Amino acid sequence: MNIEKTKVSLQDAGNDITGNAPVVGVYLIGAGVVGSAILQAHLDAGIPVWLADQDEDAIGRAVQQVRFSDDEWDVSSIRKISDSMSAIEFCNRESQAPCQRTLVIESIAEKLEVKQAFFAEVEQVFGEDALLCTNTSTLSIGRIAESLRHRGRFSGMHFFMPVGERPAVELIAGDETHLATTEACVGHVQRLGKEPLVVGDGPAFVVNRLLSPYLNEAMLLLCRGVSAKRIEEAALAYGMPMSPLELIDWIGTPTMFDAGRAFWQAFPDRIDPAPLLVALIKNKRFGRAVSKGMYDYQDGKRDLELSPRTIEFRERYCRKEIEFSDRQLIEIMTIPMWIEAALALRSGVVDTYDLFDLAMQGGLGFDSNAPWHSFFDSMGSSAILAAMEEWSALTKALNAPKELRQLLADNTPTEAMVAYGGGLKR
Repeated sequence: MNIEKTKVSLQDAGNDITGNAPVVGVYLIGAGVVGSAILQAHLDAGIPVWLADQDEDAIGRAVQQVRFSDDEWDVSSIRKISDSMSAIEFCNRESQAPCQRTLVIESIAEKLEVKQAFFAEVEQVFGEDALLCTNTSTLSIGRIAESLRHRGRFSGMHFFMPVGERPAVELIAGDETHLATTEACVGHVQRLGKEPLVVGDGPAFVVNRLLSPYLNEAMLLLCRGVSAKRIEEAALAYGMPMSPLELIDWIGTPTMFDAGRAFWQAFPDRIDPAPLLVALIKNKRFGRAVSKGMYDYQDGKRDLELSPRTIEFRERYCRKEIEFSDRQLIEIMTIPMWIEAALALRSGVVDTYDLFDLAMQGGLGFDSNAPWHSFFDSMGSSAILAAMEEWSALTKALNAPKELRQLLADNTPTEAMVAYGGGLKR
């Protein structure tokens, strides 16, 4: 993504937005699991913040869940900030007096029409000078911004779960997002002690574009008779910090469903949606937030075994069982991520392939002593091509474009990815 596309003059962008000016007057809208985690990140960084929601009880629950020192923070009572929203203020006694610039970060329902209506209201509440950010993981920044009058001040700011353990934040610039807005968002993310991953506005952006087929393949393997234990072992051997099934619980099954649907709508020829997710949602197994999802949770700790209820659902949707080796499990779960990286690079959502390393390590906790893309160089082009040939009839996710396969036949996986992306370099 060429950030220069979004560049406008600072005079056009507004009063005094610059990447160097501190963004203060931070309002976090949405007091759910994700909003509470983003609140904790701000408190840990010592940044004064407001937490707002339509539901005052949700605000109260969030305040009870976060950790902060009474000696360091003053917490206000809940008060109305608009006809539909209430908020509570966390004021750091040691922080400097706030400036007049306002930053709004939203983490509400992952529905396009809901977010459009929300930001149309927020723009009226906070005024045209406020920077407006959505925590969406998949919805188009340009589509959400259609409800706004001042679209240049709108951006994506996507935090990853668990927020406290993920050092990166994905910043998504829409076609009308001002460069100054992106620079201000970069500065705010850095003040949180996190690393900004700046990408373009494309389906699922970057992290979820890689993640969606990985999680979906894990669920499909489960429905083909592979045990949750073996799936977890394959993920850990790959370099991920946890089972993909546990990660679904962290994300939340409704959010996972919305993200998967957005991916499928954009790329219907590259994913076979796993039916297991719908069964979990229908039975109100929403993930860690309600202590039951793929797994059951006691006091926030995951049970070792898959939930008996999830096993029941798996049996209902179980396809013909197939015997997979450990190597094959890793190939089926991971090669679709490499394919999506090559496609994303070609589309221009990212400029350079090394951003995938930040996406995987900073956004998903990929724990490797070597860059993420080198995992596939170690796997080897011939092994990747053989896996595509063997399993592409089983799953759409392993169907790669002919040109990419041809490049892979004559190059290392990284060289093939770069060439397919147009020869872009690190």
